[in-house]
Amino acid sequence: MKKNIVLILLMLFCTTIFAQKGNKGNMPSDGIIKGIVKEATGDKPVMYANIVIYSKRDSSIFAGAVTDETGTFFIKDVSYGRYYLIANSIGYHKDTVIDIKVFPKKKIYNCGTIRLQQAEQEIEEIEVNAEKSYIQYKIDKKVINISKNINATGGTLTDALENTPSINVDIDGNVTLRGSSDFMVLIDGKPSVLDANDVLQQIPASAVENVEIITNPSAKYDPDGTTGIINIIMKKEFKTGFNGIINVSVGTGDKYSTDFLFNYRAKKFNFFVGAKYGKRKHSRSFDSKTYMNDSTNSLITKSDINHQRNHYSANAGFDYYISEKTTLTLSGKYGYFGFERNINSNNYEYNIPISEELFSKAKGYFNAGGNYYSTNIDFKHDFDKIGHELSASLNYSDRNVGLDNDNSEQITDKNWSALEYADKIRTFQSRSRLATRIKVDYTYPINETDKFETGYQYRLRKAEGDYKYEKYDNTSEIWIDNSELSNELIFKRTIHSIYATYSGKIIGLQYLAGFRTEYTDRLIDQKTMNEKYTYNKFDFFPTLHLTKELNEKQQLQLSYSRRVRRPRHWYLNPFPNYSDSYYKRVGNPTLTPEFSDAYEINWQYQAGNSLFVIEGYYRQTNNGITRVQELIEDNIILMTFDNIDKTNNLGVEVSGNFQAFKWWRLSANINFYRHNIESETSGEVIEVSNTEYNSYISSTFIFTKTSRIQLNGFYSGPEVTAQGNAESFYSFSFALRQDFFKRKLSVNFRVRDPFKMQEYIYDTKGDNFSTHSKMNFEAPIFILSLSYKLNNYKQKRKKGEKSEGEEYDGGM
Repeated sequence: MKKNIVLILLMLFCTTIFAQKGNKGNMPSDGIIKGIVKEATGDKPVMYANIVIYSKRDSSIFAGAVTDETGTFFIKDVSYGRYYLIANSIGYHKDTVIDIKVFPKKKIYNCGTIRLQQAEQEIEEIEVNAEKSYIQYKIDKKVINISKNINATGGTLTDALENTPSINVDIDGNVTLRGSSDFMVLIDGKPSVLDANDVLQQIPASAVENVEIITNPSAKYDPDGTTGIINIIMKKEFKTGFNGIINVSVGTGDKYSTDFLFNYRAKKFNFFVGAKYGKRKHSRSFDSKTYMNDSTNSLITKSDINHQRNHYSANAGFDYYISEKTTLTLSGKYGYFGFERNINSNNYEYNIPISEELFSKAKGYFNAGGNYYSTNIDFKHDFDKIGHELSASLNYSDRNVGLDNDNSEQITDKNWSALEYADKIRTFQSRSRLATRIKVDYTYPINETDKFETGYQYRLRKAEGDYKYEKYDNTSEIWIDNSELSNELIFKRTIHSIYATYSGKIIGLQYLAGFRTEYTDRLIDQKTMNEKYTYNKFDFFPTLHLTKELNEKQQLQLSYSRRVRRPRHWYLNPFPNYSDSYYKRVGNPTLTPEFSDAYEINWQYQAGNSLFVIEGYYRQTNNGITRVQELIEDNIILMTFDNIDKTNNLGVEVSGNFQAFKWWRLSANINFYRHNIESETSGEVIEVSNTEYNSYISSTFIFTKTSRIQLNGFYSGPEVTAQGNAESFYSFSFALRQDFFKRKLSVNFRVRDPFKMQEYIYDTKGDNFSTHSKMNFEAPIFILSLSYKLNNYKQKRKKGEKSEGEEYDGGM
């Protein structure tokens, strides 16, 4: 295995012959050897597997290849003769096709399906350790192996992504991809019923196999998400018999979570069931000072904030292998998510020179929660020709949410003692959102290098919501409904999509060209105002990817895609929403989608077990959707949305995985980008530019095969927005992991922000007001986690036993 790692990585992005040609003699060279590589159980292809062809006469290397995304390989220009083939990949045991004959009457030899056993198994007294890198760079994506980040054990997927190239997690746990919060989150290639950040903050990291970061997707993917796609690949075993994993974690400050996944494989069926529960509390302090009307009036606010996330869910399903070429999968999920926030604030309002002072205190309670469910049906059929396949899927999801917001405010003296009854308001919102997605994909390999793909997709999203506003009457001691501030809204959007891609190779240049067409039909029906707003339009999304291998160690890749960000339904609701007496939100029903053109170029260099990558990117966004704040009457801040931004992002991202010693691994990333915003607010054109940067470093020390320590550091430079800026912040964490009982039991202990370094400071400016704010967070946080595997190993092999053809190692 170790002897092959360097060779595999050198050829990671190559899908054609890479190796030296053997001694062909004078024999004709018009033969072909082809096949497909899959896991030993299940239908999962082994991508980028190493295929080496040996001459049976003297075991010399004749040729080689690497499988593509479907596990397919195709080797041409094969001389007539007899050969054997060895298939190998990181994390798998090699397999051999012993007797391959290529003759004039049989020029094409089809190896059929080659099955590779995974290497993480118990082999009597021998233990196989197949260490994957934390980050793997593939043709169109970065693959993050979550299990390698022991700082994330016991935490959520958001914790795991804190030290990941292209991703930034702010001090409040919100994720951005290359500086933008507009990205799409998929789970096993399918959309989630939850919002992107809700998904990332609820899924336990221990339940995730890996995460794919696709910053410039092809036309086969949805164009939604300005900066790309985060695809979460969940753990799902296909091993024969019963197996599973159980995880439990507990942390300071009321932080608990547990989850399990059980799997049973028997002949044509693979059954799986899982569940998870989580409760996470966090506290913080918040200080702000707002200057109004040319600094003559000021408001100072000091707040203590506590929030809590609760969630639970259960999922189950099965795979039915109708035949060797046809698979049907049915799965479903049901769950609950909840979020609570309590805010206690002291407000001091005054003017300069001080002639009037007003002291008050406020309490705010916000609760959002509800149930959701989803069902999936997936079908896949492989035709006789390798790589020729048809797949279809149906996804239906429904989500019901209740939002309660209670706010009270009362006048006090300078010691914050109440002088009068509290002024109380409360709001109730009920939202339902259903989504349906039907998708059909077809792939046809034209020849050994060219491939055609096409597909159709139908998407429906419908949301309904009621908003109720009540004010407390201290005299009658009852809540009074304010019908003028209560409203009902219906949102409906359908999208029809057709795409086609063509990939091939010409003059040593691999290419993937695609085109996608979408028709959007959107309706906003504001029932209370008796107004309807429609939007109907065709949009076009071309994509192009080019790859050139410079030599065995270097590769250059260029890509382009057009992306879209669609406004959320509450961005569009024109009815006013009040969260307290100082803040008012109004949606804009005329908002249109924003579009971005994204360009990327990357260069990769492989040296031994180390990988160095430089990525350059440029993104231009027109008609950008922006939050706009302005000061209106009674010193109320009005927040709304508008298409006013034109932004340009030009950046360079440098990443590396390094292993100088067997006991030490280092992963680092730094991202520089120039951010330019041009917008118009209150009739004034504002242009803001700033150079922003962030970086992380992760260092892992391996003491023994079962114990290690990991140190993580993160830094985010100053940021700029159309109406303000944020100062830099940084964080640090470390974790220890110890495995027991032949790695069946893993114990992790991690500490987050042990030195209380996290502090978030930002400024907001607008017409006649400016605000300076500072936020401090709970620290340090200690978390203890345990993970136990049940029969999570392949069948045993006796010590010294070889697989068929293992003697043909060939020195690789």
